[in-house]
Amino acid sequence: MFDCPHPLRHAIVAVIENGDRILMVERAATDTYPGYWSAVTGGLDGDETQEQACVREVAEEVGLKVRPVRKLWESLTRGGHFVLHWWQCELVGDDKVTPEPSEVSDWRWVKASDLHEVPIMFSDSRWFYAEIYPQTRRP
Repeated sequence: MFDCPHPLRHAIVAVIENGDRILMVERAATDTYPGYWSAVTGGLDGDETQEQACVREVAEEVGLKVRPVRKLWESLTRGGHFVLHWWQCELVGDDKVTPEPSEVSDWRWVKASDLHEVPIMFSDSRWFYAEIYPQTRRP
């Protein structure tokens, strides 16, 4: 039906919860969209599952261990290059963030009720945290 010049790629968005807080990272200057704040994101490698990608990407980008709880949402990026799979992830172990400098320039734990105060964020992320997350998240 549509003539797409490139195949869609799949990526995860790991919504890492630590009590009533969510980890937000600022994308590094060498990453795509530097300065934007988001959850940990990344593409799927080879035949790995979405859950495996969540665990791997979180370990690589911020040095944390997580357990994917469940998929919350699926969306298409504005440019239509990626299908994003949004996952609720539970922190396993301590919350000591060790950012990978080539991907993360800053980070913070933010209460879900304060996410509107995060400075530069993708519009679909703002919409997710305002409209989707409160309806789909389970304690």
